Amino acid sequence: MTRHIEFETDVFSAHGLTLLVDGTAQSHVDPVDPTRLFFEYTRRIGHVIDVLGAPGVPLRALHLGGGALTLPRYVAAAHPGATQVVVELDPAVLDAVLTRLPLPGDAGIELVVGDAASVIDTLAGPFDLVIVDLYSGLDAPAFVDTAEFMTGCLRLLAPGGVLALNVADAAGLERLRGQARAIARADPAAALLAAGDAGVLSGAEEGNAVLVAAPGGLPDGLRERLLAEGPHPATVLDGARLDFVLWGAC
Repeated sequence: MTRHIEFETDVFSAHGLTLLVDGTAQSHVDPVDPTRLFFEYTRRIGHVIDVLGAPGVPLRALHLGGGALTLPRYVAAAHPGATQVVVELDPAVLDAVLTRLPLPGDAGIELVVGDAASVIDTLAGPFDLVIVDLYSGLDAPAFVDTAEFMTGCLRLLAPGGVLALNVADAAGLERLRGQARAIARADPAAALLAAGDAGVLSGAEEGNAVLVAAPGGLPDGLRERLLAEGPHPATVLDGARLDFVLWGAC
């Protein structure tokens, strides 16, 4: 099936571009300033990235889902010397992105075309960060709700590493609960945190949340940074509050 891939000029800045696939916005990137993260969920994941390492400190990152390579570009710019692997299922999307927005020659980003569920079994790691952002339009593959997939992601983490997932959800948080349950089955001891707009995390509105899992405990200062840096309004759920939302309200 031929997909319609295009870039739309950002009306909010002089340089930003939005990647649309079959009319659905998939990614936003500013090629002049890759540290400018426009979509709310990418800004929240940016906070996760920066808590793992101070500016300029190299990181090892795995991105499952490429889009316009927004977050790999961010890591490369904010943490020079980072080593990164990006897994993207759709070669047509990857070709279009690289043609319009080529990566710097020194970006340190390895690109892999393939299905994330299969590719993770071939990777050795370890990674300080694994980011899962797997969508075709508004739909995520069924395997992201499985313990087997989450086990594979968690296996690739270095000590102190974290798994961060973009969860695009309908009202009611069904997808967030499903992915949190999969992580809990994969590693019952992993610490969990969810960040997003208050209306989304209350279950009242559709939107994106960021789910963070950390087998060795959440990074120091993560909760505080997510609340302080936004984008606002920001809500962070962890501990008993998250347990109630994920399990007590089912």
